[in-house]
Amino acid sequence: MSKVIAALRHHAAHRPDEAALLGDALRLTWGELLAEVNELADRLRDGQVLGVYLPNGPHWVIADLAALAAGMTCVPVPLFFSPDQIRHALRDADVDHIICQRASLFDEGLPTAREETLTVAGKPLSYLQLEDVEDSLFLNRAKITYTSGTTGNPKGVPLSLQQMEGVAISLKETAAGSTDDRALVLLPLSTLLENIGSVYVPILAGATVLVPGADSLGFSGSSQVDARTLGKKLQQLQPTTAILVPQLLKLFLGLAATQMLPNSFRFIAVGGAPVSAAQLAQAQALGLPVYQGYGLSEASSVVAMNGPDDNRPGSVGKLLPHCGVRVAHDGEILLSGTGFTGYVQEPVGLSAVWYATGDLGYVDKDDYLYIDGRKREVIISSFGRNVSPEWVESELLTESGIVQAAVFGNSRPFVSAVIIAAPSADMKSIRQAVTRVNDRLPDYARVGAFVLAEQPFQAETGELTANGRPRRGDIQAHYQQAISQLYESKHEQVL
Repeated sequence: MSKVIAALRHHAAHRPDEAALLGDALRLTWGELLAEVNELADRLRDGQVLGVYLPNGPHWVIADLAALAAGMTCVPVPLFFSPDQIRHALRDADVDHIICQRASLFDEGLPTAREETLTVAGKPLSYLQLEDVEDSLFLNRAKITYTSGTTGNPKGVPLSLQQMEGVAISLKETAAGSTDDRALVLLPLSTLLENIGSVYVPILAGATVLVPGADSLGFSGSSQVDARTLGKKLQQLQPTTAILVPQLLKLFLGLAATQMLPNSFRFIAVGGAPVSAAQLAQAQALGLPVYQGYGLSEASSVVAMNGPDDNRPGSVGKLLPHCGVRVAHDGEILLSGTGFTGYVQEPVGLSAVWYATGDLGYVDKDDYLYIDGRKREVIISSFGRNVSPEWVESELLTESGIVQAAVFGNSRPFVSAVIIAAPSADMKSIRQAVTRVNDRLPDYARVGAFVLAEQPFQAETGELTANGRPRRGDIQAHYQQAISQLYESKHEQVL
């Protein structure tokens, strides 16, 4: 039995008329929310694996909870995925039903489907039954979460109900969640961290979930935010808790400095990418209750978290009760108790005793965990998206006008590139080439600006390996000033 659904039923029985879920144009009490979840769950029981392809809002939450109540495996499909990534996730996870705003979103490449209309909380939604789908191998998994992916095809992580709810219970205790909270959803709900931290945790605590649409918050795409719109919405909502990535923390700090941030917050969690010490110090100086944490999808999101009574800035906190940690001889963080059994289509059988995270770090004498970086060259943007530089570079090199490319963007809001053009290519043709490449990529992996350099990368200068691969550290050092200027002006540089 799901503890989240049990908590929903408890609140509906004891506080039926109190606010549970608030969207831009929809308010549901606990009693109304339970009724909507039960009604949709009854309609879903003919399926095994439900794909949820909806924008942030009350209907996403209802669909997710209905899948829990119906015992279906839920597959949140990120809106920021490219069409190829969406099709991959649906096939990879054996999705047999999809709930979405309209079927036309899946016209290209979707298996044959039967469509019906479901009315959920007064809104008509499309419910698609996919044909010729094999029986799922993941019936004992409550969710399959897909990360942004370090390659073109992101990997799905099957998660049990026990894993997810264990994390949610630990987070509720760390954040001291209560019925007085107003938990704000800011990140995409298809992100496991937001799904667990901003929906399951407040439901367990009996808090009100605030789930406005992206537009009303001033969000566009996966990385564009209008600060003024966001500030006005926050003043209106008066939230007490939220989860941020570093780029959003930067916006919050700016809003706080100009007195546009409400003083209602009591707990702001930040994670998903490295957080600078300067940001944490500024938050402290402004009196913001910001607490850094750390997690990964393979461990069912959060594994370590600072809290009001146990906070050490610079660390990612102490491990939650369900996890153990040790550090390998090369500095890699190893975790136990994650329950990780392999990716979809890549099972490893029984859960390994220790899971190698790929992150480097250490544990201090007081058991606080510190993260120093990644073992391999994966770009983690300031919005918490993982991007393989080889992936984007390979796409750039498909263009005839581009002969060499190296991409960067760790802890930055967008990917940048140093490009060597063919002799016949001019700036206009390179811009057009980059636009064509970006049209093929999901928005978190698109090249936001580039340096057009005349001097090719060479092994002799240390910018290439012996087999012709770019040495990104050396290239970045060479072009450091120009790359930094890209993020200040977001205009192409010609050297």
